[in-house]
Amino acid sequence: MLKRADVDPFVVVARSRVTVRPLIDPDGRVTRFADRLCTLVRKLEGKPRASVEEALRRQERRVRDTSRLGGLSGTLLMACRFEPPANLHALPAQRAQVFLARGAMWPPVPGDTLQPYDIAGDATGAPSLYDSFYADRQAAWPLREAPRWTGAQLLAQYHLELGRAVLRDAERVEIRVRGGWRALFASVKLARLMYTVQRVGRGYRLTLTGPAAAYVARASRYGVRFSRIVPAVSRATAWQLRATMVRDGSLCTFVLRGRARAAHARVGPEPTRVRYDSAWERRFARDFRAARNGLTAGWTLGRERTPLVAEGRVALPDFTLRHTDGREAYVELVGFWTPEYLREKVEMVTRIGDLPLVLVVAKSLAVGDGATALGEAAGDRLLWCTKQPRLPDVMRVVERVAR
Repeated sequence: MLKRADVDPFVVVARSRVTVRPLIDPDGRVTRFADRLCTLVRKLEGKPRASVEEALRRQERRVRDTSRLGGLSGTLLMACRFEPPANLHALPAQRAQVFLARGAMWPPVPGDTLQPYDIAGDATGAPSLYDSFYADRQAAWPLREAPRWTGAQLLAQYHLELGRAVLRDAERVEIRVRGGWRALFASVKLARLMYTVQRVGRGYRLTLTGPAAAYVARASRYGVRFSRIVPAVSRATAWQLRATMVRDGSLCTFVLRGRARAAHARVGPEPTRVRYDSAWERRFARDFRAARNGLTAGWTLGRERTPLVAEGRVALPDFTLRHTDGREAYVELVGFWTPEYLREKVEMVTRIGDLPLVLVVAKSLAVGDGATALGEAAGDRLLWCTKQPRLPDVMRVVERVAR
């Protein structure tokens, strides 16, 4: 995410409305400058991150309006793929061997600078320890792949990043999309955000808890996760984002809208294995695969990315369980929650009487008090747990509600 210093020159607050002014480029000079940055980064593939950042800073020093153009470099760096060395896990032990060798040769004498590295290399079987001594620092990670953007594409992405950075002050964000909702819902689940969702005509309306909400304990960490959904939103056919935020101590509204952007360039290969949104889900799937004594006999577990629509309401379960006799049940592992957030979930489950959805809620992930009594309203489809859901408890509820 861009820094505040890169964003503030473009933000205007007037009449309780926040506006992000685009970077005006009437004569194309900014686009040409962005072209030069994109070409430069592609030439630096294989160089360490520190070298790439320094090369971009040199380019910024050559322009007059650094405060307004500095964010272009940040946007470009976020799209670059830097990879750690292959022997990342072995570097701490190799450094320890170098320190031991240096201590055994103390005090140092002129000409023996490289001897501790040679001794440690012979002991660990790793050559060139002197060159890779601190290769695990992120500044030393080499640039494996840079985005194949043009200057116009970088400028379009920059404007999107400006809007995304403004959302760090949002208390509540409402998103409407048409098309591309699968990727959006996957991003919301992956970021572990607090949300509600409704079906509106041919699209959906999501209401997300923003990073600046009063009950968000770690706003900076939540804000980083929150910012991940904006690229998914921008890939929808048509989308609108309306945020209620606090600027200079007063409530304001920020609106961002657009259509599918062709400027995005995917960097890196697509994942080939199942990705889980949290350690909770990963452990639940592992426990299911390792179950014995007929606990899961006849049942198969699969990831669920398709929203369930019933009576005008939408649910986003994490897993689908299917039995060989045709029965199905859905399981949602509720992450961090507030009483208000959980109350809406419980009301949804209560109203959608025919939907075999099981809510698994951890008491330890509560943000606030007073929601325990809500379990009674959800009947037999809400399961409380302390830290981790126990598979036998979940399967007992699944057996009861499956249809």
